[in-house]
Amino acid sequence: MIKIIIGSLTYPLPNGVTASIDTSVDSLSEQGFRFIVVAPRYEKRKHRLQHYQAPSSPVTRAIGYFMGRKEKTFGLTAPFYIKKIVKNFNPDIYWLHNFAWAPNAFETHMFNSNKPKVLSYHTLVEEYGQMYGGKVGADLMKHRSKLIGNKVDAIIVPNEKIEKKLRQYGIIKPIHIIPTAITLPSSYLSKKDLLKKINIPFDSKIILYVGRVCKEKNIEILLRAMGEIRKKNEKIFLLVVGAGDIVKFKSKARKMKVADRVIFHGHYSLEETKKMYGGSDLFVFPSKKTETQGLVIGEAMIAGIPVVAFSSQAKTGVYPEKLFFSVKKESDLHLKILEAFNESNKKDKIVKDAKKFILENFSEEKIAEKQKKLFLSLVSRKN
Repeated sequence: MIKIIIGSLTYPLPNGVTASIDTSVDSLSEQGFRFIVVAPRYEKRKHRLQHYQAPSSPVTRAIGYFMGRKEKTFGLTAPFYIKKIVKNFNPDIYWLHNFAWAPNAFETHMFNSNKPKVLSYHTLVEEYGQMYGGKVGADLMKHRSKLIGNKVDAIIVPNEKIEKKLRQYGIIKPIHIIPTAITLPSSYLSKKDLLKKINIPFDSKIILYVGRVCKEKNIEILLRAMGEIRKKNEKIFLLVVGAGDIVKFKSKARKMKVADRVIFHGHYSLEETKKMYGGSDLFVFPSKKTETQGLVIGEAMIAGIPVVAFSSQAKTGVYPEKLFFSVKKESDLHLKILEAFNESNKKDKIVKDAKKFILENFSEEKIAEKQKKLFLSLVSRKN
């Protein structure tokens, strides 16, 4: 039995990191692995049995490159809690799932250990650094990536593009391409049930967006596209599911005169969110630069609805461009959305091929087997 301790600054906030951690814990626990997930305290209750919270910093915007959002870092007394958790659990492997501009308590404790260490590289932190700190921010996050990457024993990335980028940073440690598995919910909402849930007319069409509501996800571009779409079809609504700067973007929607066509539904559990794909007509993902996998794209594909996304999503090396309606320019986003609604034959083929691709490449069993093989090899090598 292998015991793995996971460290994350953003767990259990609704994001791809949390989804990835939960999927791995669920699938590998069935194969005899044991886990503890250590994160800053966000609320009193635990997210799951394996979730352990250490004191978080009272300083707002502590993570730096996540400006203006809910993410926290560990507080001054966190090292004491983490040391106690580690002593009681006695892990075989440390698994770091994200990092910030400065070392955190879990990261420091991990590097003081002689146990095997793994880093999952979920996010293009260089792009976040550029977005919030210009060239200085980008350079800092590249430096942090190299520093951490060369101190761990193995790095997990979702595709070859990220592997290549990390090599360009100067990382020389082993890199393993293991994407996050994409899982099905227990059931999907019907179109009728979803329309009733969000209280819009039963003859409406729904464009679904799932993800954080923030600057780097290009929500403003999506709102602008809705302004053009409503000129062509008054029955199309945008459903935005996710936490973030909702007040800010509601205000922008009003200024753009699309507030009556955009429904900000806030945060739902991962299971409830996945159910909404089934009742939607189309999924749109306007983010362009910070994604390494774009997990929600795969979730939409496996649900059997067409996806509209920027061509940069194909360039990540995860989703071939032929599997979605690809947008080249921001000004063309509304045109591709309307095309996805109108080109039924093309849409049907794309949806069929996309679902087949996800089932063949991102099954929970296949991904868990790759992770298991890596962890067994690290423990065996250490022994």
